Amino acid sequence: MKNALIALAIFSCAAIASAEEKTALAEAAETMKPIIEVPARYLEKSIMQDLADGKGPLAEGARRNLKMQAQREKEANRGVRRSMKECIKPGNVIDEDVKECTEGLRQKSW
Repeated sequence: MKNALIALAIFSCAAIASAEEKTALAEAAETMKPIIEVPARYLEKSIMQDLADGKGPLAEGARRNLKMQAQREKEANRGVRRSMKECIKPGNVIDEDVKECTEGLRQKSW
């Protein structure tokens, strides 16, 4: 938690520094940004998973948030889009798998 607070302080200072004037603090914050983002994302996802295990509106919001994050990750790692003709299942079956195949989110395995 202490590291998260330090990271927030560094990011806050970097936001204050103007784009034209790069101070040593702003340069240090930019350098540390990739190092801090990974544990911050992990911490955020861990908190959301803990909240999603509960009941009530907060848990429902956390579950929706996790679903949206998973969808964004899928879209970021999207492959080549294909036509319906390439992805359709035997017997002309069209389902969620076929839809994901056409969008490049799933490989054809049927």
